[in-house]
Amino acid sequence: MRSLLKACGAALLLAGYAAGQPEGAARGEASPSHAAVQAAVEELRRDPNLGRSKTIKSLHWVEGQAAPTMTEPPNWIVGLFQFLSQAAGVLLWVAGGIGLAIAAIWVYRVVKAQRSDRLPAAIAAASHIQDLDIRPASLPADVGGAALELLAAGRTREALSLLYRGALSRAVHNFSVVIGESYTEGEALRAVNQRLDRTRVQYFSTLVGLWQRTVYAADIPAAEPVAALCREFSPVLGGTPI
Repeated sequence: MRSLLKACGAALLLAGYAAGQPEGAARGEASPSHAAVQAAVEELRRDPNLGRSKTIKSLHWVEGQAAPTMTEPPNWIVGLFQFLSQAAGVLLWVAGGIGLAIAAIWVYRVVKAQRSDRLPAAIAAASHIQDLDIRPASLPADVGGAALELLAAGRTREALSLLYRGALSRAVHNFSVVIGESYTEGEALRAVNQRLDRTRVQYFSTLVGLWQRTVYAADIPAAEPVAALCREFSPVLGGTPI
């Protein structure tokens, strides 16, 4: 700062001296040499606050500059994303359909179980179905053996009636199959099919078929199929083996 003041003072002194001298005196006396002036100028340039240029950077908007253009993605990428979008929609529908099916099955089973639990005890332990007495006390201890004796005596209808009564009694009282008093043969067969295993269901189905032929079609079956049902009654449905 001091050097700046000195240089400025020297320059002003020289300028004032030159201006204050008359024209004649200026001609008569020697003016400051060029070297002295150049030295004063160099002194000013060396000052850190003078004689230097500075570059200042600033941000400003550029008018009319076009935005950079974006290149379009390849067709295979576009197709891939379209396929994934469609596949996601299909999978969503499939998952929804499976969920609805599972929910429907679950609701059906719950409703079915509740209906079975709400059935009156009188139906679960019916004593008569149609006009047939199915009480265990009304049946012989060996149902199959008694039916076989009736068959040997030529009383095929009575043998089948005893087998059918015994089968209904075993289903209701031994296996807890719910058969109502007004159930037909077909309804009784469906109730047995929902509760018993395949072997017992097959026996019951064969017996009902022969029984319906005899009662409704007046078609007396051959003795051998009826005899086979008599021998299989106790092994399949329980009781005294023949």
